[in-house]
Amino acid sequence: MDKITKHRISVYGINGCHDAMESNLIEVTQVYVEKDSPAYNHNNVKKLCEKMPQDRIIILEGNRFRDKIDTNRSQGILIKAQAATFSSLPKTEKNNSCYVILDQVQDPHNLGQILRICAGASIDGVIITERNSVSMTSAVAQVSQGGFAKIPLYSVTNINQAITHFKKDDFWITSFENNIDAKDWYKIDLKGRSILIFGGEGNGVSRQVLKNSDFTATIPMSNQMNSLNVSSAVSAIVFERLRQVST
Repeated sequence: MDKITKHRISVYGINGCHDAMESNLIEVTQVYVEKDSPAYNHNNVKKLCEKMPQDRIIILEGNRFRDKIDTNRSQGILIKAQAATFSSLPKTEKNNSCYVILDQVQDPHNLGQILRICAGASIDGVIITERNSVSMTSAVAQVSQGGFAKIPLYSVTNINQAITHFKKDDFWITSFENNIDAKDWYKIDLKGRSILIFGGEGNGVSRQVLKNSDFTATIPMSNQMNSLNVSSAVSAIVFERLRQVST
């Protein structure tokens, strides 16, 4: 049986709240809506609220709603929810299945951006490490702009064991790291079953993970810049993969 860890989060804004309310990955426990706000008058939000248990929906006047949230960008909606991370890695029958593994990414804004990017690039899931990594938080969910509700998040104790799991299912493993043996990213075939591994903000991809990868690739830089922010690197690669599998 799959082990699921649930994380309590708060999210505001129409798009993120709407996506959470219709997601099978998120359990929304409370919805606060400001009366006469954009969210209050939003047809899709209204429909989703009607489908939920009504004791979870709370309509508040402006002042009372603003007591709940310290931002003027909420569009009149705030949700409390539980978001799941999964411990059992998936099996797949898809020929072009792709997962992104993050090797100790610690910045919640990076993880949030990566979830948003991967959701938009048809990635099947994001995998993080249990230790020395940020997990699902309110900040991660907020930055992801709904991505947290659209793509599964897995948490593993050991990336090398995850690599073994996926290799048994005929995945090719590519780590992205700047070193002399790395190929330019645009020379890598990303079609088929693919695992894409990116290092964290400080240490990059660990040595043993690089050793267990089938390929190492890099994004060449100019002006003596040696690397991209991890979320920017993920964006470049996953949308290149999407281009390859779409042509």
